[in-house]
Amino acid sequence: MHARKILPFLSTLHGYSLGDLRADFTAAFTVTPMAIPQAMAYAMMAGVHPQYGIYACMLPVIVAALWGSSRFLAAGPTNAISMILFSTMATVSVGGVLLSGLPEEARMPYIFGLALLCGLLQVGMGLARLGDLANYISHSVMVAFATGMAFLIAGSQIKAALGLPGAQPAGFFPQIWLAMRQLDQTNCWSLLLALQTIFLILVFSRCISRRFPSTLAALAIATLTAMTLDAQSKGVTLVGAIPSIVPPLSLPPALSLGLFKDLFMPALAIALLGAVQSLAIGKQMAAIKGDSFNGSQELIAQGLGNITAGLTSGIPGCGSFTRSAPMVTLGAHTRMGSVFSGLLALPMLFVLAPMISRLPMPALAGVLLLIAAQSIDPRAIRLCLVATRVDRAVLLLTFAATLVLHLEQAVLVGVLLSLILYIYKTSHPRVLRLRPNDPLLRNAPPDMPPGVAVYVIEGTLFFGAIHELERQLEEVDREPARLVLLHLTRVFWLDASGAHALEQFVERCYARSLPVILVVGGRNVRDILRRTGILDHLSSGFVADSMDQGLQLASGLLQRITCRGDVCDLPPAGQPQATSGPSSNLR
Repeated sequence: MHARKILPFLSTLHGYSLGDLRADFTAAFTVTPMAIPQAMAYAMMAGVHPQYGIYACMLPVIVAALWGSSRFLAAGPTNAISMILFSTMATVSVGGVLLSGLPEEARMPYIFGLALLCGLLQVGMGLARLGDLANYISHSVMVAFATGMAFLIAGSQIKAALGLPGAQPAGFFPQIWLAMRQLDQTNCWSLLLALQTIFLILVFSRCISRRFPSTLAALAIATLTAMTLDAQSKGVTLVGAIPSIVPPLSLPPALSLGLFKDLFMPALAIALLGAVQSLAIGKQMAAIKGDSFNGSQELIAQGLGNITAGLTSGIPGCGSFTRSAPMVTLGAHTRMGSVFSGLLALPMLFVLAPMISRLPMPALAGVLLLIAAQSIDPRAIRLCLVATRVDRAVLLLTFAATLVLHLEQAVLVGVLLSLILYIYKTSHPRVLRLRPNDPLLRNAPPDMPPGVAVYVIEGTLFFGAIHELERQLEEVDREPARLVLLHLTRVFWLDASGAHALEQFVERCYARSLPVILVVGGRNVRDILRRTGILDHLSSGFVADSMDQGLQLASGLLQRITCRGDVCDLPPAGQPQATSGPSSNLR
């Protein structure tokens, strides 16, 4: 059992059948030809040679699949991670020179170091049992990131699609401005190849089986078109030679304090964004098949995959929906489908290397432009815009930060907004005064005397919520009443500050000679109230387990206090009553 916790793939291999092998290999053989051109495109998006994207499809994918929790979550390069890499190279400098300005052989060790640091952070997050991190990132933030990433991808590929001269600027708006200024210098052959690739992918995906590798076929036709037209002589840039070798081992540069400080924030942004994306996709894949999902184990797997990428010349990545979803739809049975995909990437690289070297860069730009367009979810955007003002504000702020700030800063802004939103929601408990016709009061005794004020408190009562709780209780405290019934069954957490706030409210009620009955259904809340001494002061006659029981107690208490024979005469609110109820002094 202990070995299977350290090596989770052992449980998959135990009882692995020939039918499982056939299903997993078939799915991998279909997915891998789709994944390779995407990985090349994402590497190009990151500003590195496409070969490093292909290398990231091999050993890192295998390691992440073997140690992961989800049997269908497939890792690999993604658009979000690639955009952070591009932003990092445009902002981090070494010896006064930006990483993007260094030669490739000098620049790549820093990318590998970034992958290693990101992997170590994710492993640490997994060991710290932070697998539920995705629960604290709001839906509005994730939609804003996806939409902002789509715009960033499109902006970064306009230059390549149009075949514009000059260096690629950093930032969405400078890229759009460059394209507008140089629009008259558009290379028609580059634009033709980009449009042809987009058109063919759409036609193939809609008119042929979903198992058909539409992207790979479209890129193959684009390559043949470029060769036939001799597009390179017409100014079209080609991918260039891809070494068809086993991924070489790689090492990060010598680490210094200054370099660590420069790389830490981008690595943290990649780790956080990769963790959230991997956990969200992993939970989704597990839910489809009814599997259990261990988020912390998945974080460890993704971290090990990125460490492997840093040691085998790959760019960092995370869980990929475009690789994971086909594994489910194509009938894979186990995690070995992703393992076979990583194994098949190497022989496919040997076969495809000659064709890839002649692949026109505008065709890859067309693939990315299509990915960007398909990443925008109008329905999700509309949902966030119309749901609440808070969701709308978070969506717009995060989207603006994605376009204006450096991407690693935008990631942290989004996470911070999610945490602020979470704290805001949990620190605002609802205090509702029930009306006589409320369904919760349907079982009230028919002879219930008037003057019972029933309040329902919903939410978490902790130190951050006390100001709001006291404000609302003070407001409802001013309304006329002869007895107060507090319904705490919907309070699922209470700390010392919350208990103190309730104690103060009860004291204010007793100062006005108003008895207080608490309806406490939750065991945790009841235990805390008992430990703090509130239940001892109220005694059993003023504490109920349910609303119906609380109403019975309230009716009986008012009858005893105010009735004389057959006539009940309630004194005006606020005047002392002759009562033998609980003491008005709570210690």
